[in-house]
Amino acid sequence: MSASARKVRRGSTVTFITSLLLLHVVLLGYPFWRLGDWLSIADPLLWLGLTMIFSSQVVCRWSLRRVESTFARRVKQSLELPLAISPILLIGILMGESALAFGFSSPDTIANLVLMLLLILTPLGIFVAHRPRVRTLNLRNHRLAQPLHLVQITDVHIGSRSPKFLDDLVRRINDLAPEALMITGDFIDQRGIDDVALAPLSGLKMPVFFVIGNHERYEDLSAIIGRLEALGVKVLRNRQVVFRDDVKIIGVDDADDPHQLEKVLADIEIDEAGYNILLYHRPAGLEAAARRPVHLTLSGHTHNGQIFPFNLLVKWQFPKIQGLYKTLECDHYVSPGTGTWGPVFRLGSSSEITQIMVNP
Repeated sequence: MSASARKVRRGSTVTFITSLLLLHVVLLGYPFWRLGDWLSIADPLLWLGLTMIFSSQVVCRWSLRRVESTFARRVKQSLELPLAISPILLIGILMGESALAFGFSSPDTIANLVLMLLLILTPLGIFVAHRPRVRTLNLRNHRLAQPLHLVQITDVHIGSRSPKFLDDLVRRINDLAPEALMITGDFIDQRGIDDVALAPLSGLKMPVFFVIGNHERYEDLSAIIGRLEALGVKVLRNRQVVFRDDVKIIGVDDADDPHQLEKVLADIEIDEAGYNILLYHRPAGLEAAARRPVHLTLSGHTHNGQIFPFNLLVKWQFPKIQGLYKTLECDHYVSPGTGTWGPVFRLGSSSEITQIMVNP
C-alpha cells in the first residue's frame, strides 16, 4: 500500500471513530447525564452508570458480537436497551431544557415526566418488536392465469434474534398457507449459525425462495448458503426460476452498487408474457426492474428506520422506505422488516409478515 493510500485510510479511520464518539455523546452521554443530574443522583453513582451505558455498545459489537446461549443473547439485548430508548430520552430532555429556559417547570418535575414517558414507551417498543403483524397486500395483474398467494419475510436477523423467534414465524407462516415464501435477505446476521438454530425452516409446508442481503455478505456467506440449501431453501443468486407456468421468480444478490439491478438484469433473459417477480434486498435502483419487464419487486433492508426519528435519516438514503410504490407497470413493495437489528425494539415502525394476494 502506498504512503498516500495509507494516509487516506488513516484519515477515514479517524473520521469514523470521531463520528462514532460524537454519536455516543449525543445519544448515550448527554441525555442520560442530564436526566441523572435533574434527579440529583450522587456523582459516583451517576458516573458509574454513565460509564456502563457509554460502553454498552462497544461490548455488544465486540465482546458479544457472536452469541450462542439464551443467557448471552438476553445480556446483549439488555445492553442494547439504552441505545433503543436514547432517541426518546434525547427528545424528552431537549423539551425539558426548553421548559427550564422559560421557567415553566423545575428539574425534578421534568425528570419525573421524562421517566413516565420512558415507562410507557419502552414496554410498547419491546412488544411491537417481538410480535410481527400480518399485513395483507392485494394486487391485480392480467398476466396471471389464476390467483397467486405469497408471503414475504425479510430482515429476520437470526443471531441477533433467537431460534425461538424463527420457530414462531414458521408456525404463523404455515397458518397463512401461501403457495411460496419469499425471504428477501438479512435472514442471518452472525457467523456460525448452525443447523439446529435453522431447523424450524424444515417445518415450512411450501417452497422457500431466498436472496442474500448485506448481513449475509458480512458473515460466512458460503456456509449460510450451504445450510439453507440443505434445508430445502432455493437460493437465487442472479438467476431466474420457473415457479408456475405463468409465474417466474428472479433473485439478485445484494450489493452496495446502485446500478446492481440494471447490470444483473441485463444478463437475464426474462419472458415478457408471464408474471415476473424480483427479489432484491435493498430498495435501490428498482426502476431498472420495470424496464425489463418485472411486474413485482419485493425488498426490505430499511426497517423503516426501526426507531423514530432514524426513519427520517433512512428515508433520505432510501426514498422508497416502506410500503407500496409503482414504476410503469411494476409494483414495488418494501417491507419494514420482520425482525430487528441491534435493539429488539421498534418505535414509529412495526415488524411485519407480508401476505401478498395477486389476482388476475
